Amino acid sequence: MNINFEEKYIADDSAIVIGLPENVKDLKNFNELDTLLNGLTEEIISANVLSDTFGKVTTTGVTIQRKYRKVIAVGLGDSSDLTALKVQKAVGKLFQFMAKNKDLKAQLILHTFAFEPAEVADAAGLMSAISNHKLMGYNSSSDPSFLAELDLTIVSNTNVEEAFRHGEALGGSITLARDFATMPPNLLYPESYADELAEHFKDRNYIKGEVKDFDTLVQEGFGLLAAVGKASVHKPRLVTIEYKHPDAADNAPIALVGKGITYDTGGYSLKTRNGMRSMKYDMSGSANVVGMLDAVSKLELPVHVVAVLALAENMVDGNGMRPDDVYQSLSGKTVEVSNTDAEGRLVLADAVYYASTAYKPHVMMDFATLTGAVIQAIGTDRTGVFTNQGRKFINNLLISSKVTGEDIWHLPMSEIEEERVKKSDIADLINADFKPGGASFAAQFINQFVGDTPWVHFDIAGTSNTSSATPFALKGSTGVMIRTIVDLIESGTLYE
Repeated sequence: MNINFEEKYIADDSAIVIGLPENVKDLKNFNELDTLLNGLTEEIISANVLSDTFGKVTTTGVTIQRKYRKVIAVGLGDSSDLTALKVQKAVGKLFQFMAKNKDLKAQLILHTFAFEPAEVADAAGLMSAISNHKLMGYNSSSDPSFLAELDLTIVSNTNVEEAFRHGEALGGSITLARDFATMPPNLLYPESYADELAEHFKDRNYIKGEVKDFDTLVQEGFGLLAAVGKASVHKPRLVTIEYKHPDAADNAPIALVGKGITYDTGGYSLKTRNGMRSMKYDMSGSANVVGMLDAVSKLELPVHVVAVLALAENMVDGNGMRPDDVYQSLSGKTVEVSNTDAEGRLVLADAVYYASTAYKPHVMMDFATLTGAVIQAIGTDRTGVFTNQGRKFINNLLISSKVTGEDIWHLPMSEIEEERVKKSDIADLINADFKPGGASFAAQFINQFVGDTPWVHFDIAGTSNTSSATPFALKGSTGVMIRTIVDLIESGTLYE
């Protein structure tokens, strides 16, 4: 994308892109807009040529200096109801309309959006990256993306470049996560994933990383991660990426833990033909953690963040993990495997124990496409959230979730589930009991390895993908929770 910034509209062959609030005459720069539309703004709206209905995109043409110019407008509704999230949605609708209509050159007139110019610019940066992002393709030939060809000029009488670049950087981190999640499993497996991450972050400031290979995992006692991944020819890895800005306060770090099952057959508890399809996305939790760390490090936020990624393929082999097997975890607790398809909680158990003991974080959050039960409970529009702290502990998270529109739902986890996870006749814990309440059971299983670390678990099984387009994404991987966690970190409230 070619991006420029101008203080005033410059007459050329670009489409003129505007926002239209219901109370358009209240715009501070209404006269400038009205001049662009040849003094016909109110008539055009009243005739329904252009619509001020929120999210509706309409077009018309005007003559400027005797030449025809296309006008693209997105309705904003009542400007008093606008929020940063609604502005993002409106701008996303605009970019998706422009992509379909091949409008590859445009001037975006910021002051027509009846909102803080910096927020509109931030939205433009974010949505230019994510609203039309396509699934990573492997076709022998494909059309260039809309984003690559877009020639966009931001018109504002205030300096908004920094705000645009912020949104653009965050958007790039979301598409990075989406691309990782979309990669086919014959190309992305634990070793290649680790190599990709090393290459991606190698020149990033304030970053250091470590990769534990299979032999190291076995030697150091990562018994659950090793058990899940040992049947594959692509052996498991534990990847740690640490970002510490020199201006970070001398506090314990924020730990982000991701489930990275690069393919999940279910193991000996084999999935059905239809159930196995799309299991390349079972590493979305780890991909989204990568996106979070990518954004934090690109924006050079003054914080200390550690990402721990548990990477494995859950395959079938004569050496594979079986139902009835018992394995010792890194914590020393033993686990009876009743279901090899409940493998995500196993790799996370070793990963959260490692993160909590090696880094003693101020707060630890894990992200995983963990259970179908969470979808049964709250559908595909909300992420299930569990914590070992009281509800007050996640208040700031809930605020960030409202800001970004990534809905979360606090689900229960108590001694009821703790009794269930301890009901093995021969081991400390059992990994599944096939009873209702599976999402709470899985969260409580992970909680057995968290210790005293304040912890939040995000079950993104329903929200990691979308089957239909939204202003924020076309179909496929969503990069869910990246915007929320980055907002939470930027707010500075994690240490309150």
